[in-house]
Amino acid sequence: MGYPTLRTLDVSSLKVPKALQAGDRVGIIAPSMPLAAWYPERFERGVRALEEYLGLVPVVAKHVYQASGFTSGSQEERGKALVEMLGDPDIRAIIFSIGGFNSAELLPLIDIKLLRRLPKIIMGYSDATALLLGIQSLGGWVTYYGPMVMTQFGEYPKPHSYTLNNLRSILFNPSKPITLSDPKEWTNEFLDWGSNSWLERSRHYNVQSKRVVWRSGNGEGYLFGGNIETINFLIGTPYLRLPEQIVLFWEATEAEASLPRIRRALTHFNQAGIMQHVCAMLIGRSPDCSPMAGETLESVVLECTKHYSFPIIADLAFGHTDPMITLPIGMPVRVQASSNEAVITLSETGTI
Repeated sequence: MGYPTLRTLDVSSLKVPKALQAGDRVGIIAPSMPLAAWYPERFERGVRALEEYLGLVPVVAKHVYQASGFTSGSQEERGKALVEMLGDPDIRAIIFSIGGFNSAELLPLIDIKLLRRLPKIIMGYSDATALLLGIQSLGGWVTYYGPMVMTQFGEYPKPHSYTLNNLRSILFNPSKPITLSDPKEWTNEFLDWGSNSWLERSRHYNVQSKRVVWRSGNGEGYLFGGNIETINFLIGTPYLRLPEQIVLFWEATEAEASLPRIRRALTHFNQAGIMQHVCAMLIGRSPDCSPMAGETLESVVLECTKHYSFPIIADLAFGHTDPMITLPIGMPVRVQASSNEAVITLSETGTI
């Protein structure tokens, strides 16, 4: 059976933004959920952290403090904020406040002419996957799967040093090879932002953080991925283009992380033709992927990829986990995995 023809991305012509430096202005928008309006203290702590720990100058879009049902303002208000910041030459980067649902609503509102100008850093994760891959598809920009204002920069008592150090190595230094390392600890503990509990102590961390190899082998390609269900929803739209050879990274959280839905999502990747482009698979730490009916995340992934031989590495520090790495989507990467070791090397970090 043949596979559908996917739109391809010409990686040779990707637009790479300039590296950040202290004093740069960075725009902050809320592409979907209005959590800054619901939990302003958490949001404001994240804004201050951008200033204190990275030396950046945050510029907050007015709509961020609005709440319209389960979105931060209307589709038009959120889209206008994004378009204005894309077009403002004094804004060097755009960092999303938090994810949620329905960031993809903003894609039809983007003026493609804006994307023909000098690129700027666009960063977020989870539902923001739609904007990261959509802007890359429309404008050919390198985009960044990384920390957001409320979730990582708003952390108490301060952002995790691993998250900050990795971000600096990716966004503040012109491109050079970098080998991705694991943090010494991780957590997905939730402390209620609606009470003072999150301001009384730091979250509890598990002391062991180590990637695992589910299938050994070597592979080279271009980073492509994000939140697994959000990618699924982009298939068949103008907002998804992928390189001929990809290192596919993905993660899942909450209900979408149930094993039947993971199997369905991976089956969709296969039937849509994405798997045929994969030369290595990287899976972010997804603690909500609990065992079910005798199956584990490992057994489901191996079953869904049994007709392929690419290496698979799991429990990596990206997605809904802390601390986290920043991944430049569209940049070349090499994966070397043996039965007990995996080396992931970015040939370029994605800034100039």
